[in-house]
Amino acid sequence: MTLFLTALFAGLAVGSVYGLIALSYTVVFNSTAIFNIAQGDLMMAGVLTSYFCLDRWHLPEIVTLLMIIGVVEALSLVEERIAVRPFLRRPGTTLGWFIATLAFSLIIETVASIIYGQNPVVPIPAAFGNGTLVIAGVHVATKFILAFAVMIVVMIALEIFYKRSWLGTAMRGVAEDREVAALRGIDGLRISRLAFLIAGLVTALAAFVVAPIVSADVTVGLTYALKGFIALSVGGFGSLRGCVIGGLLLGVAEQMFDLYINSNYEILAGLILVLLVLAVRPTGLFGTRAVREV
Repeated sequence: MTLFLTALFAGLAVGSVYGLIALSYTVVFNSTAIFNIAQGDLMMAGVLTSYFCLDRWHLPEIVTLLMIIGVVEALSLVEERIAVRPFLRRPGTTLGWFIATLAFSLIIETVASIIYGQNPVVPIPAAFGNGTLVIAGVHVATKFILAFAVMIVVMIALEIFYKRSWLGTAMRGVAEDREVAALRGIDGLRISRLAFLIAGLVTALAAFVVAPIVSADVTVGLTYALKGFIALSVGGFGSLRGCVIGGLLLGVAEQMFDLYINSNYEILAGLILVLLVLAVRPTGLFGTRAVREV
């Protein structure tokens, strides 16, 4: 029973990271109808910033968080300007943004590899120490609890923003139909820039809490981009709650697969989960079908 609970709590912790990445995907998707391939590498850039700030320069935690936010937000704005905006101005292009965001992702990874060099994977100090809490007889690291708490807070904040604010409504309207939104006086380009800023903030928070879990590694971007996409597929595109549930389900599925089957084939857990969910709910657990009058 102890092993099961340990795997469960570890799955919830790792799933929180997947959920945060899925949330950042959703912020951009809900506002631009674009799936940002570079989101995982943006998080990786934040993780490496955390490594340099905490391990190399020994900066305070709050300064480290601000540095991560600054780096990730700057990269997000550059990506929106050079890789996404040209395709938002040409609504007819369908695959251009996919290739452009993929190229931007590869650029981030290449530059990070040059800066980090050939150094081995190095653990990053936890922002608030390496303490543990005992839950149901299982010692759970505070860094895991922090990841879960941040994910829940971010989800609630985004829910309130989308439902209670004019900007949230405008962002969803632009994603649905940019031309109609423009007729209502909404500047689609400013909305897309705002979406990338919000997604960058979510990604920066994810990088801050995940850094002590994944360590300094330039290859984590692609891994978490894929896991975030799987979580998004399970939960349903466009659903904030779906991102959270999808991420948690994926994390728990992976840990249970490691415990009871084989840790060498962990990736199969996510693929099996996607197949099972989409076979029953093609739009994901919380996805909705688009209905249009013709």
